[in-house]
Amino acid sequence: MSEDTSVTAQTQSREKWNQARRRAFYQRLSSALGLTKQPVSLLSFEDVQQKLRLNQNAYRGLQQVPLSQIVGSVGRYHDFTRTFLPLVEGDGQRWRRVAELQYESGLPPIELYKVGEAYFVKDGNHRVSVARQFGMETIEAYVWEYQTPVGGMSAEAELDELIVKAEYRAFLDKTELDITQPDQNIVLTEPGMYPELELEIELYRENLERIDGEPRSYRDAAAAWYEMIYTTAIEIIKESGVLDQFPGRTEADLYVWTSRHRKELAERYGGQISLRDAVAQIAETQHRPGPVERVMQSAARSVAGFLQSLAPDRSEPADLVIPPSADEPLGKLMAQVNSWVPSMAYKGQRGDEWRQWRQSLRDRVRGLLGLEYVPTKHVPVEHLDCSVVSGVERTAIRLTAADGLVIPGFVMRPAAVDGPLPALLVYPGHGTIRQVAGLEPGRDQIDGLVLAQSGYLVLTLEERGFGELGKVDHEALDNIARLIGRTWLASVIGDGLRGLDYLQRRPDVKPEHLGVIGHGAGGGLALYSAALDERLRATVIDNYVGGGIDPLEVLGHGCDFVPSLRRYVELSDVVRLIAPRPVMFVYPMRRPATRMARVMFDKMRPTYEAFSCPDRTRFLEEEDRDRNMVAARNWFDRWLVEEEDTSVLLWAPRE
Repeated sequence: MSEDTSVTAQTQSREKWNQARRRAFYQRLSSALGLTKQPVSLLSFEDVQQKLRLNQNAYRGLQQVPLSQIVGSVGRYHDFTRTFLPLVEGDGQRWRRVAELQYESGLPPIELYKVGEAYFVKDGNHRVSVARQFGMETIEAYVWEYQTPVGGMSAEAELDELIVKAEYRAFLDKTELDITQPDQNIVLTEPGMYPELELEIELYRENLERIDGEPRSYRDAAAAWYEMIYTTAIEIIKESGVLDQFPGRTEADLYVWTSRHRKELAERYGGQISLRDAVAQIAETQHRPGPVERVMQSAARSVAGFLQSLAPDRSEPADLVIPPSADEPLGKLMAQVNSWVPSMAYKGQRGDEWRQWRQSLRDRVRGLLGLEYVPTKHVPVEHLDCSVVSGVERTAIRLTAADGLVIPGFVMRPAAVDGPLPALLVYPGHGTIRQVAGLEPGRDQIDGLVLAQSGYLVLTLEERGFGELGKVDHEALDNIARLIGRTWLASVIGDGLRGLDYLQRRPDVKPEHLGVIGHGAGGGLALYSAALDERLRATVIDNYVGGGIDPLEVLGHGCDFVPSLRRYVELSDVVRLIAPRPVMFVYPMRRPATRMARVMFDKMRPTYEAFSCPDRTRFLEEEDRDRNMVAARNWFDRWLVEEEDTSVLLWAPRE
């Protein structure tokens, strides 16, 4: 691409980003003012998965997917609107790079989960956002489909709607009314209503058994309830005409509301109120807007029209790209990368040869990173406010880095425990320390409070380009650092290792019992920190999918790439630098990145087997974040608590 074309792409990408941010503002404003009934928030796949009890999925291959049917995300649902307009200002650099890629060569495929007719982004949120802003209608994606008991889930669905559908399916499974009463049409619109009917039927069954003096099946009781109770009530509701006062509601909704009202009156006054009287009372209490409210509604409609004229809500598509062919620049380059023979790859060295190889590679990796860390006995740290939450003493700190930058952080430790503790360094990854410390939601972040509750002193430091240090995006910092042979990775790793200097000199820390953990890019930071510093005696790498695992990740973000690493080694060799110290990998199940990470792990594992310590490494595939944290805690317990003499982790028995 010519220089002029490149400049044009950058300029247009910047304009597209600014347009997208303005549209996001108008869209959220319209929603806040109640001017639109369209859903504005993305759905959380984790919530949908939990509520609908989605377990099994099947790979459907590469498909063209309508962008308008992508309605949610795995983990990033707070970062975009329902139409994937960006909400996070700090995403600008990454978003614009993806947009430039669209101008230059098109977008790589994304990964999606399919539930009914709706799709959730597993990987590629920024590509979806860019594609929609470019007015694309479809996008190519690798699709995994979940079977759901609720039938066809629409792209307009909200979580409550999905819960209702799931409850309806469970209601029919239990009552079998779709079999015994095939003409039934019990349609409810709020979560929790179908379980209320199930309880009502159960009470009706118990009454029938007392009257008849013999057992009745739930199925028979449900059929009798429908014929004797429900249909009679629905007829009364129809006759009253009250349903006209509740637009968007159903006869079944009115039945449940009426049943609730009758129970409340019976509990308050004793005795029973007739069904007709209960229906009449509900009609009388129905709110009707007064004259002032009607004027406000009219004004709101006018404002809505004005906002739509400023930011029309066009339905947009999704982005997807076919794997590059050898005839394309990317395909040609990937073939070269994949065929490259690293010059320093591990060749089975043992004993002194292995130690020499390890030291030589550590020096090489430090040089490629541009890491200039030097241990120090004195780290200036300012301790600020301290509070106790959930049994954890949480202290805000300010740590001065080697270059003089003041790094915000948190120290967390169990409030009721005295004496020195094992300590953990937690890298937030693409997140903030406030998420790790439990001050902000961050589903995909490491839960520092849980680790502290488990008996560890936890240190987390803000990463440059995020949180309080995020005035300039971390990728911009990385690009500038590379001008002088350094990287964003090196700056953050250097801060983390300086944090270890600080931990080792705290009187409440066992200086030889240090571990490290990180999620996503934080997992890469944990990996390289442990590879380069033997003070870290146990490591957990959570869902790291950087360049050593998937070179195509650089198309989305290249912040966790080590320049020229592939010329010398693969990532499996970098992990070998940790051996024989314990390291565990935690990845989500059935993801392409997980499969690639597993290949990397399988290449590395023989090193631990050769050292007669295969139990010191583990690869765990798990979907549940809570179980991930339990596994991480157990891993650290095994090697930092139960293994009192951690010096044994530094030597290999059969070297």
